[in-house]
Amino acid sequence: MTKEEMLPVLERIIADYGALNEPKYKHADIDLLKRDYELLMEMKEFLKEDRRHAHIVNAISQTIRKITAPKGNGKITVTERGINKAIPPVIRKKNQPVNFPFKWIDKKGNSCSVDVEHWGVWNYMVMDILGYYLLLKEGNNAVPKDPLPIFTDMNSIALREESGISKNNISLNLSPMNEQDIERIEQTRYWVQFDDKDFRKSTSLDMSSNEIMNLLHATSRAEFKLVFPVRMRDEKGLKEINYNMNYFSRLFEFGYVDKEKRIDGVVISRHYRVSFNTLMGELFAHNLLSQSYDWLDNRFYHLPYNAQVFYRRFLVNNDLEVISINAKTIAERLNLQDKNITNLAGTIETNILKPLIEQGLIDSYEKTKGGLFGLKYTIMRKKRGKPDDNNQQK
Repeated sequence: MTKEEMLPVLERIIADYGALNEPKYKHADIDLLKRDYELLMEMKEFLKEDRRHAHIVNAISQTIRKITAPKGNGKITVTERGINKAIPPVIRKKNQPVNFPFKWIDKKGNSCSVDVEHWGVWNYMVMDILGYYLLLKEGNNAVPKDPLPIFTDMNSIALREESGISKNNISLNLSPMNEQDIERIEQTRYWVQFDDKDFRKSTSLDMSSNEIMNLLHATSRAEFKLVFPVRMRDEKGLKEINYNMNYFSRLFEFGYVDKEKRIDGVVISRHYRVSFNTLMGELFAHNLLSQSYDWLDNRFYHLPYNAQVFYRRFLVNNDLEVISINAKTIAERLNLQDKNITNLAGTIETNILKPLIEQGLIDSYEKTKGGLFGLKYTIMRKKRGKPDDNNQQK
């Protein structure tokens, strides 16, 4: 095909793709898309200076990825609001050194710290899954219908924190548990057990046993000293009160037992026990048992990284149906480094807002320019209901 013959083909592909209804991944024929993509790849060397070619290649490749990406398995889980609100993503980016513990000042001027080199969507996901398992265990294989709080007031939390300093927490090495280890975990008040198959089903992610174990280990080693929002009941009802932690604490301790090995000794299946025997673990459990959580479909874990973090940091923690957020605030809280407002807007819309619309987590958005704080996004969503009780099973 000569360059002259390529141009009408390029125009035809652009026109066909533009004629697809939105969202395009739901209306496109994957076989036709792949055929057109192959044609575009054949033209690449000759049309590398044509911006239309680069744009349509990018658009079609993204649509193909959306069509062929895992779709989840319809399982639901929960996400605890306190962790989403209090713990920011911690990522070591190029030319941006991070000193540990990572420290920041919250919007009320309180000093917070996390001693971990990375905290991101995988770690948030671990806490979602563990929290859901805890609710099922406490509710005898169903999410409890009534609140079951652990703490009665701020003083009871402070007493627990002080007592935890002198009390030996479970400290397990990254090696299989023995019978004494298992007994120590099962003697704690709040603990759960599961295996690799359970975890894969809950996340709809195809992870190896080593990947699951290493992710649990990394999440369990993170240490926090935060101002943590705790749901409490008083004579007026349930309200959120901030507890200012005085000491670093982890979210949980865990151990495992090897269940199945290959002939070469590689472990392919493990059984895990997780104990929420720390202050952070009990605050996490308290909020869940006080019904401070939101529902998630496990398709959520297939969203782009920034879409997941945005949803956790801006949307999970309130029930407003219309939310206005400045682009500058989004960039700051998601650690987006692009100073070019056009590129930043493209990232926000393409990698965050549109994927959230496609999954039904928001309904629409509008953007306005100008004013004191520049570009602003107004997000609209309907009030979300609770999933069918028939799906509330591990």
